[in-house]
Formats: sequence, structure tokens, C-alpha cells
Amino acid sequence: MHGQTHVNKIYDPAAGSGSLLLQAKKQFDDHIIEEGFFGQEINHTTYNLARMNMFLHNINYDKFDIKLGNTLTEPHFRDEKPFDAIVSNPPYSVKWIGSDDPTLINDERFAPAGVLAPKSKADFAFVLHALNYLSAKGRAAIVCFPGIFYRGGAEQKIRQYLVDNNYVETVISLAPNLFFGTTIAVNILVLSKHKTDTNVQFIDASELFKKRDQQQYPDRCPYRTDYAGICQQGRCCSSGKICRVRSRCRE
Repeated sequence: MHGQTHVNKIYDPAAGSGSLLLQAKKQFDDHIIEEGFFGQEINHTTYNLARMNMFLHNINYDKFDIKLGNTLTEPHFRDEKPFDAIVSNPPYSVKWIGSDDPTLINDERFAPAGVLAPKSKADFAFVLHALNYLSAKGRAAIVCFPGIFYRGGAEQKIRQYLVDNNYVETVISLAPNLFFGTTIAVNILVLSKHKTDTNVQFIDASELFKKRDQQQYPDRCPYRTDYAGICQQGRCCSSGKICRVRSRCRE
């Protein structure tokens, strides 16, 4: 949220235990977060953990609202004003009801793309959900399975919709084995509704990590390039080019 001093609120549509919201809190220390932290989680146990985590990290009860339920079929916060900041690491390529529910194609989150995400792969359903909840001045950063960038069919049409409407700001490729539960190299898709040009930044951060105990950590490297610096390098890239971020961190 470069250049902004205020953020109305931060949202995670697949909140899990709330860890990503709490990481966002650290990154937004220099910002005034006016209304707090919001999220939705489908798993009851994890939902309770998220709320507990908010209290344990000194977030007052009136500064967070975590809801229980299926974000894609039972979304909360639809009556809220849009969010300035959205962060999420939704489950990769999970099944969802998709076209088995004929009403979803008319849902305001999915209708603009003209097609639903495949029933076997809900990745783009989460992306479109986040885009719909994003404010005109906000940004969404979503950790994505790499397949969404090359698979065909409905996903290709959704990609085309996002590019044609100039919503894709940045794609960042990460190193493998950064997240617990998967060893694949994932990507961060950054969406914006206020781009001033039609360029898309492609950033290769796959070497920006330090390995420790079989797990790779992007944030614990003493020589790592900060994320603001990465973005500054990426802005010089026009659409279709790749900015490779080199680092001394790889071990």
C-alpha cells in the first residue's frame, strides 16, 4: 500500500488460524488501520484458533471479526464497504460446487467474468471473490497454485477477463517448500483496481530464501531484499518481461 497512510480494514477470505492477517498487521505497522481485521474460515476448529490468535496478539475484540462458513457459497461481509487490503492463501485447487449451483453464474462476484471456476479447481473462485471485495484504491495479494496461470478452459477465460480489465498488477514467483503442507513453488497474484498503466509486473523471487531444517524461509534471511525494493525493481518491467530479483540469501 505504497504512498497510503490509512487502510480502512484488512480481509482474508480463507483465514485459517489467522496467521496471514497477523503477518499483514506487522507489515502495516506504519499505517492507521481504521476498522481492523476481518476474515472467514470454513473449519470450525481453525476458526476458533483464528479468534484466539487475535486476542493473543493484542487485537481488541472490536477490531476483528472472523466468521465461520464457506466463503464461496455463504460469503459474509457483503454489506460491508470494500476492503483496502486483502491477503489470502486459499486452499489449492480444491473442489467446489461451481456449475452444479446454477445461481452462482449470476453472483456479482463471478458474473463479470462470464464463467465459473471449474468444479474441480476453485482457485479462481477465490480470486474473483477477493476482487469483488476489493476497494477502488485497494490491493489484494493472493498466494496461488501455479496452474492457474497456464491451464485452459474456464480458467483461461477468467485470466483473459482479469487482464482485459487491467486488474493484474503483479505476479511474483516464489521458491518451493515455503509453506507447510506443500513443497511446490507457488506464486503471489497481486490485484488492483487503480492501476495507472496497462503493464503487468513479473517478478522472479524464487532465489530469495534461506534454507533451514528442510524448510525454506523468505523472511529470515539477513541479506534479503525488502519487498518494497522488489516492487521498485518490478515497476520497470513492461508486460511480458520478467524482472529477476537476485539475492545472496540462497544456501
